[in-house]
Amino acid sequence: MKVFLYLVVMKTKKVNEVRKQIEYEYARNAYPDGFPKIPDISGKRYTDKDFFDLEFEKIFLKSWLMVFRENEIPNPGDFKIFDKLQRDILIVRQNDYSIKAFYNTCSHRGAPVVREKKGSTKLLKCQYHSWAYELDGSLLRVPDERDFLELDLSCRGLKNVHCDTWDGWIYVSLSKEDPGSLIDFLDPVASEMKCFNSSELITIWQNSTIVKANWKTCLDAFMEVYHSPTIHRETVNILLDGNGMAAGLLKNGHSRMVTPKRINLDGGMLGAEGQEFVPFIDTCDSIHAETNVAYAIFPNFITPTDTSGYVAILFWPRSLRETEIEYLQLGPKWKGNEKPQYWVDQETSFYSIMEEDFKNLEPMQKSHDSGVFESMPLNYQERRIYYYHQTVDDWVGRENIKNGLMTEDILSPYIED
Repeated sequence: MKVFLYLVVMKTKKVNEVRKQIEYEYARNAYPDGFPKIPDISGKRYTDKDFFDLEFEKIFLKSWLMVFRENEIPNPGDFKIFDKLQRDILIVRQNDYSIKAFYNTCSHRGAPVVREKKGSTKLLKCQYHSWAYELDGSLLRVPDERDFLELDLSCRGLKNVHCDTWDGWIYVSLSKEDPGSLIDFLDPVASEMKCFNSSELITIWQNSTIVKANWKTCLDAFMEVYHSPTIHRETVNILLDGNGMAAGLLKNGHSRMVTPKRINLDGGMLGAEGQEFVPFIDTCDSIHAETNVAYAIFPNFITPTDTSGYVAILFWPRSLRETEIEYLQLGPKWKGNEKPQYWVDQETSFYSIMEEDFKNLEPMQKSHDSGVFESMPLNYQERRIYYYHQTVDDWVGRENIKNGLMTEDILSPYIED
């Protein structure tokens, strides 16, 4: 009981701290006293192929990555291929309902053990020579085994990939070493998002878009609301008031952005006004109704949250100048078979907002590539972007970065305890 009360007190304390920060942001009329000037970021970080290769190798092939929802493979033998990193990763529900992940690569000659992107099976069988594997990846049998000399089946199983789950989400890490505890990596965001009970939410809709821009060009756009009065004037800016935005820098490269609402203070995103039914997750704090609490989880996850649910946005680098942006809406189940009008309108609204962002991303990449875009000055509202780039350099290894591309480590003293 004492532990529970302690956690509640800590949660309330953080909410109160955020509310005070919002008040401070509304009241200030100058750059915050004592906060350092944010250095320019080199434009070459968006165009340098060597730097991109380092990011891919040191971050995307090592970090924990959110891939898809657990309920997409609910039963033993259900599987799905994760293919966002130029590799096919086979993720399989086990007989004990745990989840394991492997490279979709037969240990004989590298053929796939499944061809379908999603399905169900009792046995994983190579599509070339019918080598058969158990669901746990162990090699069960080999046709014409007599023709192999000293073939040890116990050493020829599928190559494992680190896999874990968090609140209904499946994560993998392609690291050759132990990536460490998933929950330790996700905290404090995992703790702060616990109120959403994500494992109980359902996917309302999902989509993806290919954008011809560097993954950081794309992700940067979702790290601030400074742009809302300009490109989201008739959408986001109607709902949110960026003048009171309270940003928090969190450990492990994660961050939080809490932006007060102008309307729908009882919950619901833009368009909730006038609706007969607005979903409501009653385990959320009132701050989730009165504001938009958005999180960034390193390296590629952004989510704007609300008491009605949240959108998960994932940024997958396809090449130096091309990114796949995947997004799906989660929300509580509803009674009946007909989708509530709130969600029908939300889907239309969200796609419209995304299109407003997409209009700038490819032209921005062209500017980056032109050679005239040498550096990027960031303001106090945009400090989450700098912190993100600072974390990228920590993962890449500052000793590996070319002169002129590296960020200074100036924001570590401002990471929340």
